[in-house]
Amino acid sequence: MSCTLSIEANIQNVSSVRKFLFPSLLEEPVTKSPADDGWEEDDWGWGEEFIEETQQQKKKKEEEANSWMEDCCISLSPTNDLLALAFEDRAVFLSHKWDSDKLKYQMSWKGPVNLEEGECVTSIMCIPLASLKRSSTGGPDWTCVMMGFTSGYIRMYTENGNLLLSQLLHEDPVLKVKCSSYQPRRHAGVAEQLEELTILYPNALVTIDGFSLYQSLRACRNQVARAAAGGSDVQPPPLAYKKWGLADQANMVDHISCGVVTPSLFDQLQTASILGGYGATITQNPPPAARYITSGTNPYVAFFFAVEGTAPPIISEVAAAVASKLKSALISGVGGWLGWKGKPQGEDPQKKPKVEPATPLPLRFGLPDLRRHGDSIILSPSRQLAATTDSFGRVILIDTDKGVAIRVWKGYRDAQVGWVKVTEDKDRDAMATDSPPREALFLIIYAPRRGILEVWAMQQGPRVAAFNVGKQCRLLCPGYTMMGLNNVTFYSNKPHTYQCCLVEPSGVIKIINVPFHLILSGANSKRARDLHLLKKLSTMLSTPSSHEGSIEKQLVNIITDIKIVALKRQGLEKILSHKILPAELMQNVIRTVKNNIQQALEKEDPDSIAPESRGLLHFCKVQELLLDVYITISQLNKQATQAMGMAENNPEQTLAATLSVSVSEALQYLSAVDDFMRESAGNRVHFQDPIDMTPAAFLSCFICPYHHADDNAPTVTSLKVLMSSDIDEQLSLKLGTFLFKCGLTGGDSISALCSCLEGSGIPAADLMSLLLRVWLSSETELIRPRDVSPVSNLHCLLASITRTADAHAIHAEPNTVSPWWKSVRDICTAAEAPASALMAAVAARSVAASVVPNNKSGNKEQESQEDKDTDQEAISLSSPTPSTTSTDTMEEWETVAMDTEHWNLLVRQLEDVVVLSTLLRTKVRDGVDRPPSYAETMGKEHKVVSVKGLLEGGTGSIAALVANWVARTGILPSMLSVSHHAEGEDEEAMELGADVTSEPALPELERLADRYRSQLERFPYSLDPEVLHAHCTWEYVVQWNKDPEVIALLERSIEHLKLVGNAYLQHGLGCMMWHTFMVKRFSATAFLMEKVGKAPKDRLCRKDVGLSDAALTNFLGQCNNLLQVILEAEVESPYPFFSSQAEVESSHVPVFDIEDLWQATQGPTSIAELAAEQRVSNYQLLQHHMKLSSIMHAVMVFSLRTVKPLSYYFDTKGKNAFFKDLHSYPLLPGSDIDISIISARQQFLCRIVSAAVGTLPTPPAYLNKDDGAVAMETDKEKELLQSDLDAYQTMSDNKVVLEACKWADIMLELGQRLEVDVDTVRRHYCNELYSRGYDYLGQEVLNSVNERCQLGCDLLVLVGKRLSHLMSTAEPKRSVQLLSRLPPTLSTWLKQQSPSDVHFPYVPLLLTAQLLSQVVSLLPETHGQYSLAIQLVESIDIMRD
Repeated sequence: MSCTLSIEANIQNVSSVRKFLFPSLLEEPVTKSPADDGWEEDDWGWGEEFIEETQQQKKKKEEEANSWMEDCCISLSPTNDLLALAFEDRAVFLSHKWDSDKLKYQMSWKGPVNLEEGECVTSIMCIPLASLKRSSTGGPDWTCVMMGFTSGYIRMYTENGNLLLSQLLHEDPVLKVKCSSYQPRRHAGVAEQLEELTILYPNALVTIDGFSLYQSLRACRNQVARAAAGGSDVQPPPLAYKKWGLADQANMVDHISCGVVTPSLFDQLQTASILGGYGATITQNPPPAARYITSGTNPYVAFFFAVEGTAPPIISEVAAAVASKLKSALISGVGGWLGWKGKPQGEDPQKKPKVEPATPLPLRFGLPDLRRHGDSIILSPSRQLAATTDSFGRVILIDTDKGVAIRVWKGYRDAQVGWVKVTEDKDRDAMATDSPPREALFLIIYAPRRGILEVWAMQQGPRVAAFNVGKQCRLLCPGYTMMGLNNVTFYSNKPHTYQCCLVEPSGVIKIINVPFHLILSGANSKRARDLHLLKKLSTMLSTPSSHEGSIEKQLVNIITDIKIVALKRQGLEKILSHKILPAELMQNVIRTVKNNIQQALEKEDPDSIAPESRGLLHFCKVQELLLDVYITISQLNKQATQAMGMAENNPEQTLAATLSVSVSEALQYLSAVDDFMRESAGNRVHFQDPIDMTPAAFLSCFICPYHHADDNAPTVTSLKVLMSSDIDEQLSLKLGTFLFKCGLTGGDSISALCSCLEGSGIPAADLMSLLLRVWLSSETELIRPRDVSPVSNLHCLLASITRTADAHAIHAEPNTVSPWWKSVRDICTAAEAPASALMAAVAARSVAASVVPNNKSGNKEQESQEDKDTDQEAISLSSPTPSTTSTDTMEEWETVAMDTEHWNLLVRQLEDVVVLSTLLRTKVRDGVDRPPSYAETMGKEHKVVSVKGLLEGGTGSIAALVANWVARTGILPSMLSVSHHAEGEDEEAMELGADVTSEPALPELERLADRYRSQLERFPYSLDPEVLHAHCTWEYVVQWNKDPEVIALLERSIEHLKLVGNAYLQHGLGCMMWHTFMVKRFSATAFLMEKVGKAPKDRLCRKDVGLSDAALTNFLGQCNNLLQVILEAEVESPYPFFSSQAEVESSHVPVFDIEDLWQATQGPTSIAELAAEQRVSNYQLLQHHMKLSSIMHAVMVFSLRTVKPLSYYFDTKGKNAFFKDLHSYPLLPGSDIDISIISARQQFLCRIVSAAVGTLPTPPAYLNKDDGAVAMETDKEKELLQSDLDAYQTMSDNKVVLEACKWADIMLELGQRLEVDVDTVRRHYCNELYSRGYDYLGQEVLNSVNERCQLGCDLLVLVGKRLSHLMSTAEPKRSVQLLSRLPPTLSTWLKQQSPSDVHFPYVPLLLTAQLLSQVVSLLPETHGQYSLAIQLVESIDIMRD
């Protein structure tokens, strides 16, 4: 409410600072008592005069020791980060440091600062420099310390004492150094004030532009850092400045700079008339001028005006330095050219730099007073007022604009003055307006001789505060902030600065705080006073004391002192929103304020009471009521037992009696819920104990609207309380848990809780919403096996809340639905906790049946026939049966029936959701092996299911959820084919599934499949195998698209697609997969192969396609499979033979039904329905893509080079037809294919066949090539040969051989599609097999070759190469012997054969003989090679002999 003088910081170790600055002030010696030395004082006869003189000397020494700060030059940075003190030639820098939440200044540097002999510090100033970083929080980057010396030098230092800049601006001693900060334009008539540094000399004034000084200081600091790192000297650049000669004033002591001012037209005319007379010329635009005011003698205060542009900045030193460097460079260059070098003349270190003369600035006017000597002058923050002190002990207030003294204070000798500007704190109403806040100005006067500090309101205001302080203090008022700000950074940088502080000799620094309301009077003062009290209340709440009683008393006193009702309510709201204050304290404060208001209102006329007072009284009553509720429920929560109810022997009977249902129905509910909770056992969520909800959080959840009718409320419980609309979900759940925890978990406190809630005034709808939210969010906590006590407590709470609800909302009109119960059903419908929602729906249905009007308890009858359907039994048991003697009307019975039907439908739907959620939560047990290729990729979290989600998810939502579960668990596709259809269809589906998948059926997966099959009774249409396979197909391909590297997901998707029995559905789903996920990557792969001309490497595959090279190979294989499935679906479906689209649509289109309970389902179209709506594909275009897919797959598998799939093997029409929609009809290649393309295709197929056969393993060596000769076939040798041949034949059955043969068959089939001579490829395949030593496989292919003669010639050459290899590897003697027995032509032909072309020549001679017999049978007798073949037969016989 009043001014304060608070401690801001302390100077640490003041004695060391004082000792360094004043070494002559020694520490006071420790005196010993005479008794300690053995001397008796009385023996010496000391008189009283001597003792008194000693005490006076001691007191004088103490005063001298405390007055050390008066002689110092002291400056505190406006941002409180640096404190600088200097005396004579020594200086001390102290930096700030936080210690236990207290600001302290500790010594960071000390040392001498004189560079010339005899110079002393006359002025010091700390200037904080703003940071240029965007991430700056508003604090200064660093602080520069500026000192003025008696020698006239100005030197600038860093915080560590490093010299940045030293320059001589004038040869006289420096008197004062002051700084002005940037100030934006306040209004149109005032120009913005730029930064400026002013230095006062005895007869001159030097001004330095703030922006140039800021840049120079930053540059000097960077040079100092580089010099410290490199060890070089610093050469700081000179400053540009202006120097004004003030010769019209006899003596100057202090000065101020008022900035640039623009005079008005009247002031311009007046000045021109005084200075120039009646003949003076007047310019149209008055020139702006900088106003300087000095204080001294003759005149006492002088006003100088420097017109802008009259004096350019002095930069002669800069020009001289540049000219000197240029001269040195020229002399050095010429001397080197002529062969001599001039010796540079060093500068005389004792010679002072040249000082420029000052520009005369005449005195405009002043305040003449010959006997008065000015001591100091301080400018106000608004620059419109200034305060001066003089030798007569006066403080004079001067108007700087008018140049007149407007107020004088007497009796302040040696006074120190300062200024404090205070901004008004806006309340809520004022903050809504855009008007700027008001500002108040106060003058601070420190009278050291009287030891008093006074605060005066400007301009003619009274003294508003006075403080008793020490007599040796220093009052600091910097009058500036940070340097380096402009019109952009001024608003973003808001550092914490002080305006005026008091520094005591003991090192304590105190800040003066003045409230705004002290400048006001009357009604404005009342509001300002209350605002100050409100601010004081906020400060008190931010730092609460440990003694609650004292806090309560202080809070009550402050709230009572606030007179304005709106501000008093704000104060109460601050107290009630505090997070630490206990509820009892809040309740006592509210009760005290309420009683005071009631007593005040009783004394007034009821008609004259303001509505604001009535509203505040209503607010207090509501808050008191809410606090009573909070305290009561807090006690109940502490008393409630934390243990859940014990398991019961017959929970179904207890549940049936509580919810008015049959035992069988209760058992059905409990069974479904127990299965669900058993699968959810791993996700346990427990209440926090205790419930951590503060009174402030509880009260923030409610609002209390006030109406004039609420004043006449008969009881406290009639007060209206509403839930706040802006509370979040977390706080709402926390509130519900706090309210209903004790009721749901502890049965002893349920009655007390019901009574408390009924009288709380909280709307029943909000209580119902909170109760259901808590119940639904605590599913695993409240629902336990064989424990139905939480359900009974829920039933009791539902009934209690319903009793407090509006009767019109509960009992609806005939043929309508009750809004009350509809809202409850909506919450249960949207619940994502199915087990809790089911039990809540059954409990709410029981309560709804019990509150029906005119319903007699004796009218309830239950049917006991066990042979009736469960659905009919549930309806009959949950709804009251009208008696024949009842007087209920037909309308009332229809209303009951309508609500009951809605409840029964919801309960049945929730049962389905519970069962479905149980399936979705079923997972593979730990330790069970699963296919690892996709198990890590699929998400492990189950999907959350609700009735609302299923109703809004479309007809395929159930199948989509189960498909996701299938993908997560890894159930084999064949396991899903067992359905509710006929057994023959089941067996057929199982056979089909066995053909599709090769993975064994794991026992754990069988268990999961059985769990799925049990769902078919509830969802016979939604989980139809056709529909489920379709959704599984889409689920797997979507998951593959998220992680394309896992091709196993795509493979499993196509496996499910193959099991879709409906050709129409299979075709449409395959087309959707192709268009949505496959064709983009497929086309990218084709263009990449076309660009590189070979199988791309891994880096290019990842860059262009997004797959690795291995994954891309498998991807192309799956593209083949997908196109093949679409082709087969086209072939098997009846519509490819129709000629029009209309005929196709009228064919066997699948019909998708849905269960009766879910007929109201709406939402997006299911995947199966979208697939059935797909257009018919172009069969020729499918085959066209199939050709390209097979080629690309083969290229990637065998890593072929020099292959361009699009250019080499397809013409222009074929290339343009690729990657079109499969249902389109682009122009396709005809039968007249270019011969070059046919040849390229044939070569490609042969290359693939060679590569495929090249993957075969090497056959065992039947002959040991080291033996050198072929032995005779003895019986033992024949037996060994036969065993080797058996092993060789067995080798052809392994996977590698089968894979190679498969690729050969694929190429033969592809050759037919590419219209290539397949017989040539088959003949090449046969030759490759014989060349590899696989004679048995070659013999199988040989029989299918049509061009037998050419094949015979090729195989004859192969036989010759085998025999040539046999002859070359035999012993020389044996080889000569065999050649001598052969005909000359045959031996010559054998020598010409090169066995190096044969991949595996180590083939038994018996197999070669069999091959030769095949060759003889292939060649006709008229063929030219036939005779050679006969000779080879004879030669082999010779070799075998």
